[in-house]
Amino acid sequence: MALLVGAVIMLRDPEPAPDGPAEPPPIQRFNADLVVLPGPGSPPEQPSTLTVDPDHTRLRVSWADGLVGGERPQGVVGYEITWDRVDGEGRAGSRLVVAPDVLLDGLVDGERYRIQVRSVDAFGQRSQPTETTGLPEPDTRPRPLGLTEIYDNFTQELTQRWHLSDHRGCATARPGERGLEITLSCGSDVAVLRARVPLRLGDGEELGRVAVRTDAAGPGGELTIDLVPGRPDRVGVGTRRAGSEGGLPGTGIRVSVGDAGVEIGVGPELPAGAPTVRHQPVPRRGPGVGHLFEVALTTGGVRVYQDGLAVATREVRPPWPEAAVLVGVRGPEDRPSVVHVSGVGMSGPRQQPPDVVEAPVALGTSRVLALDEPAPDRSLLREPLVRARSAKVVLTLATSPRLDLSRARIQLGAAHVPARSTVPRPPTVTGASLTLVADIPQSLLGAHGPATIHPFVLRIPGGDATTAVVETYLEIVPAPGWTAPRLSQPPPLSPTDALPTVELSLGDAAGRPLPSRTLPPSGQVVLTVTSQAATSQWDTGAVAGVRGVEVYLDGRLIAAFPTDADGLGVGGTYALPIAVNGLAVGDHVLEARQYGRTGNPATAKLRFDVR
Repeated sequence: MALLVGAVIMLRDPEPAPDGPAEPPPIQRFNADLVVLPGPGSPPEQPSTLTVDPDHTRLRVSWADGLVGGERPQGVVGYEITWDRVDGEGRAGSRLVVAPDVLLDGLVDGERYRIQVRSVDAFGQRSQPTETTGLPEPDTRPRPLGLTEIYDNFTQELTQRWHLSDHRGCATARPGERGLEITLSCGSDVAVLRARVPLRLGDGEELGRVAVRTDAAGPGGELTIDLVPGRPDRVGVGTRRAGSEGGLPGTGIRVSVGDAGVEIGVGPELPAGAPTVRHQPVPRRGPGVGHLFEVALTTGGVRVYQDGLAVATREVRPPWPEAAVLVGVRGPEDRPSVVHVSGVGMSGPRQQPPDVVEAPVALGTSRVLALDEPAPDRSLLREPLVRARSAKVVLTLATSPRLDLSRARIQLGAAHVPARSTVPRPPTVTGASLTLVADIPQSLLGAHGPATIHPFVLRIPGGDATTAVVETYLEIVPAPGWTAPRLSQPPPLSPTDALPTVELSLGDAAGRPLPSRTLPPSGQVVLTVTSQAATSQWDTGAVAGVRGVEVYLDGRLIAAFPTDADGLGVGGTYALPIAVNGLAVGDHVLEARQYGRTGNPATAKLRFDVR
């Protein structure tokens, strides 16, 4: 009987409907004798008051814990938001979302929109709607307080104002409708924007300020704002687990914003003092929703604001008069994503950015070679240097305390050029980013000379296979007639709404985690199926709805339940008690399959054994 029901569940209509694919059959509740199914309770609570923040052709809608002091309604997993024009024109829209903070774009300025939000529980039950209206219009708000040096909204290609640092071609940037669109193709790397002019501190209680408007700090993402003396392209250890102070040079300051909250880190030569003070819970941020983050350096310490709300401080005062500004962004772990930076600005006197251009190049090897180690047979094309007044090699490596940086050299053919650190006190923490720069000899510039330079490598005593260069480029002062090399741009991501991810875990009869996946041949365990959509919503701003879940034991259907009581669900957590009595001694496999409206299911497996 179980096999028959499983077969019925998996049937699909082979004949397409005249206007498109047929709707798949509904998931029917089913359980084998050894399983107890979870079931829906009362409908979820209605969302609290909605607030609308207008912008050009878009509206940011927030509610519940997306507001200051707001709380998540009881029994809520996600929300269904719908909108249409009050005058009845245009096309209505609908999204399933997880966070109570949503950006509606593609709207018409000057036209009022009706917006409704319903809470959704783990079984697809809806609450009554909460309604408001909004009017998209161009943003007439003044730029953030005190930004006198620059405020770049990235409506054009990256110019002399910025350098984009990434890990071996993992990031590309282009202007878009929402500012600078940064595609992160390697999943877990951070892309860093460095302003070519430094932040210069002034007098008074507030010494300086940096502001960034971005969606990078959404669920699973991270925003870092680093203030470091010198001109590094990136600093710190490039992992999320390194913390806000991992590998910072000397007197650097880092503000990190992500799921874990707001942290203010300091370099090893700054007095540690009191740790970061978080003033209040930060309103929940939604995927793809931009927020304004400001870092104010004052005589009383560093202050951090989100959308004008003071969220964190630390009693540390910078000892330097100026510092490089580095804005780091990354998306969720281990998946390609797109991050938008719609504005960056800083205070201080106006400065003219240097008259330089960039040409990306590749070393003969990404390894740091010893002084006498043979170089690989790979050359540098000299074409970018033909029309250059002067030029530098700039590279960033993951450093090591074994490196003797005082003897660092870049070999350009027969020339061995000293490479110097771009920060006053280089970090020594293993894996910390360190930017080096070396002047290219005039003899290698101009029209006369070989077509290639060989070898082209970095040599530092103490270098080995564990020290690697992550980025290299030429910084050139161009002569008349200089032309930029053509760079291939990957096509932009064209994502579709993704199903929530699925995870499985086993607990004892009370649901507590088991210390081992070896079970006795009697008693009961609880299988927890967690369907999580926080990062699934990152790229499109919406979640693919879920119509039901099936659970298999060793390939045999043992449980099935729908999650679309009033419409497609958005995931949830489901506890299924399972009797171990009667299971054969040996290895077993549990598998959960989560079905959307169409396409392949999202799956997860868990292995255990009975002994």
